Amino acid sequence: MYAAIDNPGQVHWDAVKHVFRYLNGTKELALGYGGEGKGKGRGLEGFSDADGTSQEHQHAITGFAFLIDGGAVSWSSKKQELVTLSTTEAEYVASSHASREALWLRRLIGEVFRPLQQPTPLYCDNQSAIALAQNDNYHARTKHIDIRYHFIRYVIEEGHIKLIYCPTDEMTADTLTKALPSIKAKHFASALGLSF
Repeated sequence: MYAAIDNPGQVHWDAVKHVFRYLNGTKELALGYGGEGKGKGRGLEGFSDADGTSQEHQHAITGFAFLIDGGAVSWSSKKQELVTLSTTEAEYVASSHASREALWLRRLIGEVFRPLQQPTPLYCDNQSAIALAQNDNYHARTKHIDIRYHFIRYVIEEGHIKLIYCPTDEMTADTLTKALPSIKAKHFASALGLSF
C-alpha cells in the first residue's frame, strides 16, 4: 500500500487548495492580549475538548487552548493514543492532557513573573468528565481507564487547576477538535484573541 505522499490524488490537491483559501482569508488576523475585550484581566485560563464521534479511526481528537488576558499562548490538537469507549472518557483524557500543560504554564509564569496563587480555571464541556475528575471513588464503568489519565485528580487536589463546566457553544477548544461552520470558526477565532 502506498502512502498518500507517494501517490497524491485529487482529494489531496483539494485539501491543499482549502488550506490556501483559509490562509488567504485569515492573513490580516493578529493575536491580541488585554485591551477592551472580554479577556482583559482574566489571567491564565484553559479550555479542553475532545471529539471522537466523527473519527473513522476511532481515536478521539484532543484539543486544548490556554489564554492569558484573552489571547492564546498555548494550544494543541492531536489524535488521542488510545481508543476511548465513551464521550466522558475522551473528555477526561483531554482534560488530563490539558492539566499537564496548565502545570507547565503555571511554572513558567511563576519563574518569569511571580507564582500564581489561585487555581487556573480549566473549562470542560462534559459534566460527567468533571465529576469523574473530582471524585476518585471506584466507578465500574471507568475501571479500564489507564492510571496515568487520573493525574488530573492530583492536580485538582493540589489546587493547581479548577475544572469548570463550560457550555459547548462557548467551548473555545472546539475549533481544535473538528471542522466547524464558518460562523462558529470565526466566533472561536475571536475567543482565542484573533482579530483584525
